[in-house]
Amino acid sequence: MLIYRKEIDGLRAIAVLPVILYHAGYVNIVPGGYVGVDIFFVISGYLITSLIDTEIRQGTFSLIRFYERRCRRILPALYVISLVTCYFAYQRMSPGQLKDFGYSLISIITFSSNVFFWWKDDRYFSQLNELNPVVHTWSLAVEEQFYLVFPLLCLLFARWRRNLLIFLGFVGSFSFFLAQWGGNIQIISKMTFYMFFQHPWASFYMPIGRIWELLLGAFVAFYSRANDSIVSGKSIGMRAQVASVIGLSLVIISIMTLDSRSIPPFPNCYTMVPTFGATLIIIYGKHDTLVGRLLSLEPVRWIGLISYSAYLWHQPLLVCLRLGPISLMTISHMKSVIVIIVLLSAITYYSIEQPFRNRALFSRRVVFGCSAAGAFVIYSVAVFLIYTANSRTTFIEKVTYNRSVIIDSIMRNGSLTLKEVDTYLADIEPMELSNYVTRRFDTHLKAYPTFSAQSAKTKRRLLLIGDSFAQDFMNMIAETNSLQKYEIRCYYIRFQCQIYMGDEDRLQWIASFHRSLCINDHKIQSAIPMIREADVIILAGFWLRWSAIRLPRTIE
Repeated sequence: MLIYRKEIDGLRAIAVLPVILYHAGYVNIVPGGYVGVDIFFVISGYLITSLIDTEIRQGTFSLIRFYERRCRRILPALYVISLVTCYFAYQRMSPGQLKDFGYSLISIITFSSNVFFWWKDDRYFSQLNELNPVVHTWSLAVEEQFYLVFPLLCLLFARWRRNLLIFLGFVGSFSFFLAQWGGNIQIISKMTFYMFFQHPWASFYMPIGRIWELLLGAFVAFYSRANDSIVSGKSIGMRAQVASVIGLSLVIISIMTLDSRSIPPFPNCYTMVPTFGATLIIIYGKHDTLVGRLLSLEPVRWIGLISYSAYLWHQPLLVCLRLGPISLMTISHMKSVIVIIVLLSAITYYSIEQPFRNRALFSRRVVFGCSAAGAFVIYSVAVFLIYTANSRTTFIEKVTYNRSVIIDSIMRNGSLTLKEVDTYLADIEPMELSNYVTRRFDTHLKAYPTFSAQSAKTKRRLLLIGDSFAQDFMNMIAETNSLQKYEIRCYYIRFQCQIYMGDEDRLQWIASFHRSLCINDHKIQSAIPMIREADVIILAGFWLRWSAIRLPRTIE
């Protein structure tokens, strides 16, 4: 049996709270709040390895019992919260969002949401993901993929422990290298074969860039087993006190300083700071140390106990509010949100998590049966959402729910009455939503490829260059009628290709699997004549790091 360590639950609390604050938009308070997930990876690797190693040594390990425990621990709360999220998504999401959410649900029950978000090229730190209620499930998928393979390796190498450590060390080192490849090094190769490694979001979402963190926790478990006196508390001394304080300091420093906007793509070398801090706390932060006593405080430990439910609840709740009447949350809103998350998490922990872990209440057969039934229900709901996303009823319910927000934004111009707004909402065709984004931009791109000769005398010439951000900007101009004195022309540049007009070859900074899109895309060069004729030039796009730092050169 494993010795229960209160301080581990306290460390969970330290990990989950910054994640919640970060996703709530308080990046200035906890710029590195996202590293809480990395701390969770280390904790998971440590606990799972300790459990497996103990049972293998005792000759009691069973794969069926192991996966039963995983089902009891992970699935009940995940399924319930996913279904609750479905209801609010159906009420508040647009057809495109709803269909995407349906596919996300399927990836959740197959524990492949990390693959799904990577395949969609979703940037975890983008503003778009602030409206994705399940983007946070990528980390659960990474852990489950680890759980599928790691126990088998432990069984396979049960008699050759040294060989297991060597193999895991090699895998962990290779994973860490790949994380740096996508994060710090950002090697670019002309060989398409390497596309998987070059994409920084592959390192972020996929096990190839994350497994080293879980294995770091695994090695902590093996080290603790070999040095039992350290973890058991038999050798309390200055070394343990100092090491645990250093560990907690590293974790806090990471949370307060690792701003994703100013460091290379994550994970990178900086990931070592919070993960190494977590390992020091796990190894040396025993209950008799200052850090151990701090993390074992009942309020801190209690937050750690409900941390899984809190992690599951926080993103759907925040998205629900953003899609509803609260798009920008004040400090007052934030306090209310924190209270609601804690209350829902406590209810979920005591009414769902705890009962399903009790074998006296739910047998193995019932747990597996409920898991299969829950997966089937969620799959059915997902299919329903995907195939009914474009139904008129779904969208009208959504826009009706947000009616007050839409009315407030339109009525500021004083151009529409409430009755006219209702008519406007009722006439929206869901199938035309995607066309709405691009229609005006494309019109000024294709129908008017150059400025008219007469415009110079009557209007100022405005050239809008960019990607979908430029398309949105064009719609804003049209809807507000704010630039009637301008003759507008547009040029579209894919965000993968970026807006860059320097002398250097931009392909060297573009991932190989995007080069085929950009190699013949010389629209920015072909726009030079219009650039010279334009009185005003607006560059609107999703700026990547390499193009953003070269923006002055482009402007020149």
